[in-house]
Amino acid sequence: MKKTLHVSSAQNLERSLWYGPNLLTIIAYASETNGAFSLVKNVIRKGFEPPLHVHTREDESNFILYGEIIYTVGEKTIHAKAGDYVHLPKNVPHTFKLVSDTAETLLVITPGGFEEMFVQCSRPAAAVELPPIGEPLTKEFFEKTKHVSESLGATILPSF
Repeated sequence: MKKTLHVSSAQNLERSLWYGPNLLTIIAYASETNGAFSLVKNVIRKGFEPPLHVHTREDESNFILYGEIIYTVGEKTIHAKAGDYVHLPKNVPHTFKLVSDTAETLLVITPGGFEEMFVQCSRPAAAVELPPIGEPLTKEFFEKTKHVSESLGATILPSF
């Protein structure tokens, strides 16, 4: 059987999405890795960080390319900077907050599949850059994100 090699770029407009005020580029879909992993490049803005949540199916691993992010992973707090790696294991609640105004990460999701949440809850990027700041995100956006996340095995946890 002949194997097909897939090559993708983190600068690929066809794979880039505007997820809220952030830019995501899906470098590798789970369907391209036999489900083993997915790889997403994220350029994120301060103020649009995820709520505390827990994944039941996949681990997330983040390599910080630039910026500073404070991760909460279970009971631990990790102050990550460019060059750092942070692992978020499944079944452990986690979230993060940006220290810098923006940050860029490479996110490895293992096994792959949760990138589908970004696909379903984003819009195609018009350019491989952060979207213009526009209207505030709607209640419907957050409800859809919660619903799609839950359908993929992630639960948004109550904040105290």
